Amino acid sequence: MARLPRKSGAFLSALACSSLLLVSLRAQQPAAPAQPSADQPAGRGGQRGERGGQPAGQPGAQPAAPPAKPLIPVATNTVNANPDAYYGQGVTITAAVDQVLSKSAFAVDQRRVAGAPAPGKPTDVLVLVPNLQSPVDPKSYVTVMGDLIKFDPAEVAKRAKDYKLDLPAEVAAKYSGRPALIANSVITDKFVDLAKRLPPPMTADEESLSKVMKQLPPALAALRTAVDGSKAEDAAKQAAVLRQGFADAEAFWKPKKADATQWAHDARVKVEGIQAAITAGKWEEAKAAVPAVQQVCGTCHNTYRERFDDGSYRIKTGGPGQRN
Repeated sequence: MARLPRKSGAFLSALACSSLLLVSLRAQQPAAPAQPSADQPAGRGGQRGERGGQPAGQPGAQPAAPPAKPLIPVATNTVNANPDAYYGQGVTITAAVDQVLSKSAFAVDQRRVAGAPAPGKPTDVLVLVPNLQSPVDPKSYVTVMGDLIKFDPAEVAKRAKDYKLDLPAEVAAKYSGRPALIANSVITDKFVDLAKRLPPPMTADEESLSKVMKQLPPALAALRTAVDGSKAEDAAKQAAVLRQGFADAEAFWKPKKADATQWAHDARVKVEGIQAAITAGKWEEAKAAVPAVQQVCGTCHNTYRERFDDGSYRIKTGGPGQRN
């Protein structure tokens, strides 16, 4: 098997330091709900989100997610020397790609940096990447992050339910009972995470719709505030922005999808009802109608918007995983 050319200590140190910095920052920051993109309207009940929700502190609100456990930086030889100390822990390893084993698995090893291994002692660690989006370069250093387990196909199936292990039988036998990392991040020396599903470039249609959608969340939030405060001028201004935005969305979807066209139409009609209530000074009626607009938005988004791992969105007009 061909071996990786010797890398400079400075390069590996820089990569390891950057990895440790990332781990440190993650450990210091409390977990927070994912923030919506600029074109994501408020969810039901006033909290912005993919499927809506209740404002924090309100009845029915979801409890805050527990803080993420910090990752433990380890070396491959350390893991192999005392694996029981790390099983079930989140770890990060910066090492050379020793061998590519399948489309979603490879081994990493630091023996070229740390020196010759002890006779008969394995120094490599199996890395399984259920969401690997691009192949690893067999002549590179990577930083892998995830949970360390004792390798067993049944344990892998339990930990990664949608992952189909694709190791050849002889390779699976070789690593049986040894440390294996189920990785959720594989960061290259160019700081690209190969395990993240990133969006393709926007199409012209997506650019067009995005310009419309980005106007709606701030207008909807401002409308709620204005209606709650019975501020007729501000409420009328924001309602006009929303009405035009939904009219544009309706025109966008009309040659494409009948249900999305209908949802945009319904949202526009509901906004027109809010405009009439504002003009008549019927503020309670206007307040009651705002959540209905949000609900229509959420219905369309859940069907025709696809979220990627960087938090951005693209139009989804086909089945699952299919775009325009």
